[in-house]
Amino acid sequence: MMTALHSEDCQTNDLNDSFPMAIESLRFTLDNSMRIVFTGYYNGFNVEVRSVEEIALLYHMGCFGKGSASRSQPKAAQNDVTPRIMRKRQFLKRNYWFKKFDGFTGTAEANSFMKDIDGLTSKIIGDSEKRTCKDVIDLVSSDEDDAEEINLTHNSERFQNHDKEDIVVIVPNSESEEENYFANMKPKCCLNKVKIQEKLMLTPQEAFFLLYGLGCLQIVNLDNTLLNIEKCWDLFTTVDKKFVLKYIVYHYYRSKGYVVKPGIKFGGDYLLYKEGPGVTHADFIVVIKSEDKNDGWIATLGHVRMANTTVKEILIVEVIKPSERVVKLPQDLKLYSIQELLLSRNLPVTINEDD
Repeated sequence: MMTALHSEDCQTNDLNDSFPMAIESLRFTLDNSMRIVFTGYYNGFNVEVRSVEEIALLYHMGCFGKGSASRSQPKAAQNDVTPRIMRKRQFLKRNYWFKKFDGFTGTAEANSFMKDIDGLTSKIIGDSEKRTCKDVIDLVSSDEDDAEEINLTHNSERFQNHDKEDIVVIVPNSESEEENYFANMKPKCCLNKVKIQEKLMLTPQEAFFLLYGLGCLQIVNLDNTLLNIEKCWDLFTTVDKKFVLKYIVYHYYRSKGYVVKPGIKFGGDYLLYKEGPGVTHADFIVVIKSEDKNDGWIATLGHVRMANTTVKEILIVEVIKPSERVVKLPQDLKLYSIQELLLSRNLPVTINEDD
C-alpha cells in the first residue's frame, strides 16, 4: 500500500536569531539566553567534536553524532581508577602502532585514509587465500603480531612511574563461542602505550544543521580558520554532490521532531527515531529519490521486505525544487518542499468460512 503524505516547506533559520526553530527532538530547549557554542573540527570527511564536556552535552541535547570508539553513544570518560579491560589482539595492535608511529610529528593529509586502500585490498585477498578453511578474515592483527608476545611478569616496579590510567587488564582472545572462555582466562596487567581519544563524529548534514539551523556550532577548517555559513555550504557541496538533497531532508525531519541518523545499515539514506537510538528502535527508513538513482520495482520490494523484517516502514522522499530560475543557497532553502510516500506491506489473509 502506498500513501502520499502531506508535503511541507523546508524550514530555514533567520540569520538575525541564534536559535530560531523549536525542535522537538532536542532534549532541552535552546534560546537566546543560553549562549552555548560548540566547536567542531573539519577533518576532510566529517566534523569532529573533541571536548569531553561538549561531547556529552551535544549528544544528550539531541543524539547528535556518533562516538569514534563506540557503536553509537560516546562513552563517558572514566573518572575512577578502575583499569580498562582489553583483548590481547587489540593490545598487540596498539603496541605495533606505538613502535611504528611513536615520535611522528607530521601532519596527516585529508585523504590519508584512502592512500592505503590498495594495501588493505591485498591483505584481504592474501588472508582469504591463507585462511580458506576459516570463516573470518583477519583485518586486525599485523604481520609482527605473531612473533610478538606480552611480558606477563607481574612486577610492581614496572608501574611505579606510570599513572593508574595507563594500566590495562589484558584478557585472551575469544576465537570461538564453543570454547570454555572463562575457565581458561588468566588476565594480566600491562601498560597501555597508545591512548585513543573518544571523539564525537558529526556528519556534514548534522554539522551544518547545528551551524545553520540552530546556530550553536562553530566549525574550524583544516587550515585552522573558522568557516562561516556560506563557506561551509560551499565546502560540503563540493565534497558531496548530493549534500543539498541530503541536508534538505535532514533539516525537514529534524524540524518535525525526529532524531535523524544514517540509514545505510538498512539500505536507506536515513533512519527516523521518535526518542533516539538509545531508547527505541527506528520507526522509518528514509529513501531519497533522486534523478540519477533509478529505483525499479525490484529495489522497491527489497526496501519493503527489509522494513518488514526489521519492523519499520519505508518513506520514499522527493525534494521538490523551486520554480524560480535563480536560487541562492543556503538562503533560499525555504523555497524547497518535501513530498513523502509511505510504503507498507499488507498481506492478504484468506479466511475459509467452512473450517
